Amino acid sequence: MWLIRYSMPTTGEETAEDVNELSFTAPARGDVFDFDVTVSLAWSAVGRRWQAGPDAAERDHVQGRVRAETRAIARRHSPYQSEDAEREVNSVLDDFLGRLSRHDRRVILRWTARAEVRPSEEVRQLLRDRARRLYQVDCEVAEAKRRAETAEEVRLAWERFLAGARRSDLTRYAVRLAEQPQAKAAIIAEMLDKGEDTAAHFIDKLDKLVSSHRQGDVYELIVGSESALRSAMTALGLAVPPLDPDPLLPSGFGQP
Repeated sequence: MWLIRYSMPTTGEETAEDVNELSFTAPARGDVFDFDVTVSLAWSAVGRRWQAGPDAAERDHVQGRVRAETRAIARRHSPYQSEDAEREVNSVLDDFLGRLSRHDRRVILRWTARAEVRPSEEVRQLLRDRARRLYQVDCEVAEAKRRAETAEEVRLAWERFLAGARRSDLTRYAVRLAEQPQAKAAIIAEMLDKGEDTAAHFIDKLDKLVSSHRQGDVYELIVGSESALRSAMTALGLAVPPLDPDPLLPSGFGQP
């Protein structure tokens, strides 16, 4: 008795797969610069009794079509926008290879591809040079802004300092104390002596004016001015020399 055994095909079982890479250049828009392109091209066969992959003629045909489609898409894009070119190339290859699937009674053969599109070395060098120039400009702008802000701060500080110097004679002594703190005793003594000399000078000058105008109508005005001056100097903390006795001065003159 003959025993005949039939083997039914197992559907959905992957029996073969292969991946290879294609590297080539594709012209960018304007045909002045190129893109560097690498395509990972793969085929997979699902079914039974698959002993070999696509034949050489089919491989050459698919690879040629992949190159042609990639070059046609790349030519639409700027050499400086490789990411846009890569996105469209992969979209077109997915659609194109999806229509190349081969079906027969025993096997389904599918092709897939994934492309990487990069600027050429010449374009990358141009982009690097441009990035350096832009970075240098940014640094110069930031430095100029910092200098301007510093100059503004210094200007305001000097304005405050000079405004204080205009209001007070003590500013020059304060500056000297800041620069020479070790000489503070001598500087303070000099300041006090200078204040006394200044007060004495004012009084002496006023006495001379009074003497020269004793017979004039302005005598009473000068007497009043000296009294006001002494009061102001006393309020400011300046040492005021004692008043010389003068029978012509009114009682209590010069007392604040």
